[in-house]
Amino acid sequence: MQGLMMDVPMLLSRLIDYAADHHGETEVISRQINGRVERSNWRALRSRSKQLAKSLLAAGFNSDTHFSSLTWNTINHLEVFYGVLGIGSPLHTLNPRLTVNDLCYMIELMADTVCFYDADTQALAEEIDRNTDSIRQWIYLDEGEALPATSLRKYCSLSALKDGVDDQFEWPVFDERDAATVCFTSGTTGRPKGVAYSHRSLTLCAMNMTMVDMYGSARNGELVCAMPIAPIFHANGWMMPFSAPMNGHKLVLPGRDFSSAGVVELMAQEGVTIAGAVPTVWSDIMAKADSSETSLPSLSTALVAGTAIPEKLFDLLEGRGIGVRTTWGMTEVPGATRASLPPTAGETNKADIRKIALSRQGRVGFQADLRIVDEEGNCLTHDGIASGILQVRGPIVAARYVGESEDQAVQWLDTGDIATIYPDSTIQIVDRAKDVIKSGGEWISSPQLEAAAASHPAVNLAAAVAAPHPRWQERPFLLCTLNANQEVSADALRQHMAQTLAKWWLPEDIKFIEEMPLTATGKINKMRLRQLYVQASILEEKG
Repeated sequence: MQGLMMDVPMLLSRLIDYAADHHGETEVISRQINGRVERSNWRALRSRSKQLAKSLLAAGFNSDTHFSSLTWNTINHLEVFYGVLGIGSPLHTLNPRLTVNDLCYMIELMADTVCFYDADTQALAEEIDRNTDSIRQWIYLDEGEALPATSLRKYCSLSALKDGVDDQFEWPVFDERDAATVCFTSGTTGRPKGVAYSHRSLTLCAMNMTMVDMYGSARNGELVCAMPIAPIFHANGWMMPFSAPMNGHKLVLPGRDFSSAGVVELMAQEGVTIAGAVPTVWSDIMAKADSSETSLPSLSTALVAGTAIPEKLFDLLEGRGIGVRTTWGMTEVPGATRASLPPTAGETNKADIRKIALSRQGRVGFQADLRIVDEEGNCLTHDGIASGILQVRGPIVAARYVGESEDQAVQWLDTGDIATIYPDSTIQIVDRAKDVIKSGGEWISSPQLEAAAASHPAVNLAAAVAAPHPRWQERPFLLCTLNANQEVSADALRQHMAQTLAKWWLPEDIKFIEEMPLTATGKINKMRLRQLYVQASILEEKG
């Protein structure tokens, strides 16, 4: 016997309809590319999105058209999200921080033919246009200014496209498994790989990201003011463009200005209650808040992912009354763990709670099954002792990448992380498989090395990579940037690290560098560090 419930597809147009119909006056705030702060609400955003959808169909585009966007976290971009996805077309969010070569590769792989761009990305769009014939229509996301002169071969402005078109439009109904957004990994291990999310998976993921204990706190939806500091092209801005309308949250978009000054200003001005970013970005935000004496009284939750949070940053946030919530996910599976503490944590002292928050990356979430396996694929016990390759499956997990055939789909996605899973369902990322330092047959955890180094007051950022060794096969090579007007010698830093690390873990080689290379998503770019320092030194030795 089958169930007798209505078969209504999970489409993202239902999210914007819900927000407009039931939270219509809740604000959507955006710092635009020109620096102006635009104030709108969910009802007005749906109107704009419907007008765009109707305009695109009138211009001859349809659900078979592959759209892309080369822009930032603005309300114009959100309008494009719901307008394009609403007609059943996929939207490929391009990362303006990547190289033209990679961007052209992704555009051609996706067969994108239409691209939205803005004043900040116009020069990049022109360079792309010179290097690929794929994009046949460029649409400029204007903000009241005249269309600037450009070398693009075919272009128009968003306002011109919508001119004379009203918002009287009914969203079409189609298969919930159709592609919605497409986000590419940043390509730190080779060519970027495309993850094609479906309407169904994004709806489920947004639901997953707003379960009552996802962030370890629960509030009336309209009392939440969310800011996705992570760019929208990175895993859909950590799902906030979808979870916010689903729950009636106020949404604040930082636009192009991801500077700590710009973010702090918007946080204070708009009463942001929850924001998500990687630790390096949070460090900059807190430094700016301190130097400008900005209190940020509304900010109650700092969502942290991407890498383990340093102790100093944790203490700084908690000292301001901002609850740190750590979670784990990746482009292929956003929000796989929830950030709440295990039930027993409430019975322990603050030191134990701090230890859990610093060492674990959340608890297993509902929409993603997690397991650890050994190198032969045998499942390991979730006992808090065994560590192995972290694998994940579920309705919000990518089965294969754009351009891959159906027979390349996987039943369990190999994340590339080495993890331990505890009986209370918390997980600890021990290392990245590609970042594991295996010395004399024993693993050395690069995150623990980095945390020990970063705990020194002179150290700003620390990164540990494997360097070849004639006897031990590999030894850790530590690279650090220092805080302004601070100094420390390699020997002194090594002595400091020896307080918490085994002696054989300590790096013989420590190098202080002026600037730490970061990926497009704000993580330390270890592939680049290997190229600059490890591989270069090997070539130099070979002469």
